[in-house]
Order: sequence, then structure tokens, then C-alpha cells
Amino acid sequence: MSIPSLEQCNPDDPHEAFVWALVGLPGPQNSPLLVHPDVLRQWSKHLWDLGFRHYAAEQTKEYHPPARGVTHWLNGAGQWAEKGAPRPPESSAPDVTDLTPEERAHLVEQLRDSGELKHLVDPRDLDLNHAKIGAVQPTSAEADR
Repeated sequence: MSIPSLEQCNPDDPHEAFVWALVGLPGPQNSPLLVHPDVLRQWSKHLWDLGFRHYAAEQTKEYHPPARGVTHWLNGAGQWAEKGAPRPPESSAPDVTDLTPEERAHLVEQLRDSGELKHLVDPRDLDLNHAKIGAVQPTSAEADR
């Protein structure tokens, strides 16, 4: 589920009218939504029932969603900024199919060096006799049995 934005919310639907405004409330850092979006819909309806309405001409701030990472409602990297302020440029990972084999190999090497691939076994690091029966020498405790 993506982070709700003003453009995605129907201003005439009480359940959507204010959901976008409840994102990234001041106080808690790095958490755009402290509650599930379904609860925000209930809060939006409550504000609507109390007579709240949005006047775009009077709005002085706008939400800038995260420039990196997923735009999921749990990603807290977005922020409120002055209306009209430039947004940080979006960045994304390169399409590896556009890379040459040498560039892909360099990317894999960088991921190995950073530890991102440490959970994978590189066959080059295995002993050639690793899977052969009897290739492992018993320890002294095992030999005494």
C-alpha cells in the first residue's frame, strides 16, 4: 500500500478527504503513518463530520514522499515542506539488463564487499572436496568413539 497523497484522495469522499494530511504528522521522526491507512480513513471521516474542509489556496505545506526506497505507508523517509519547494530528485537502481557483463560483475563484487550477498554461498569459496563422502577428517573426539 503506497503513501496516500493529496492527488490520490477524493476530496469529496469523507473517508479520503483528509487521509493525505494525516501522513507524517509532526512529532515522531521517520514514521509517516503511525496507524494503518484503514484507521486514517476513519479519522478522515471523523474530521469531515466535525466540519473540517480543505482550502487549497490556504495550504502552506505539502508532503514530499521518500525519494529513495519504497513508497510504502511504513517508509518514514518523506517530509513536509513549504508548498512549492523543490522535491529531492528520485533515485532508483539501474536496470541491470542495460549493463555490460563487466559492469554487472563489478556490481556483484560491490554487493559482496558491502555484505549484501553474504547470505549466498560463492562456489569459488568452497573446497573442491566439500561434498565428497569421507573428505572431512574426523575430530579427535569423533575418532575416540
